[in-house]
Order: sequence, then structure tokens, then C-alpha cells
Amino acid sequence: VNEANYSDGSCFACGYKQLGIGKLIGMPVPCTCSFAGWETLQDNKIRWGMVPVSGKDMHGAWMENVEAIPDYVIMNEPSVAPRGRDQQLEKAVYVLMEATLKK
Repeated sequence: VNEANYSDGSCFACGYKQLGIGKLIGMPVPCTCSFAGWETLQDNKIRWGMVPVSGKDMHGAWMENVEAIPDYVIMNEPSVAPRGRDQQLEKAVYVLMEATLKK
């Protein structure tokens, strides 16, 4: 996961973490967990948005503004990513292999 996960991307990260499905790897996610709808007036001069849907956790609390902190905070460094490496994916594979070897 990364800091650009918004809307359903943040719902996934927050839900995955809160439900304890597995280890979350990447960067903190802001957990917007809301879905905005945008409308434009007939003259196209005014555009406005509203949030018709927002998510709640298993306890009924709004997920908006509840940050998901990964179990492993790993940033894809800008100097490394263009060379075809994904440091978050590498860490995820390492964590999975480590968990498999412990069983």
C-alpha cells in the first residue's frame, strides 16, 4: 500500500489491517474511505462535489481520517523504482517466505 491510496484503495488497506487478514506492507495510508460524486452546472462554470458514501469499520466508527500504519513501513525510493525494482513487493515476498519457513 502507499500514501496515494484513496477511496476504495484506502478502504482496502484499512479493512485489511483492522480485520487482521495479514501483514500490511508499504507506506501509511490516509484512510479516506469515502466516495465523492462530482456535478457540473449547465453552464460548466461551477463544479461541486459531495460524498454520498463513506465507510464504517466493524464497530460502526467512521473510517475517514483513521490512518492505516503498515506492519512494515517500506517506501519505494524514487531512485530505485525506475530501475524496475519494487521495494514493497520485495519486502512482501520476504515476509511471506519467512512466514512459510516458520511453519
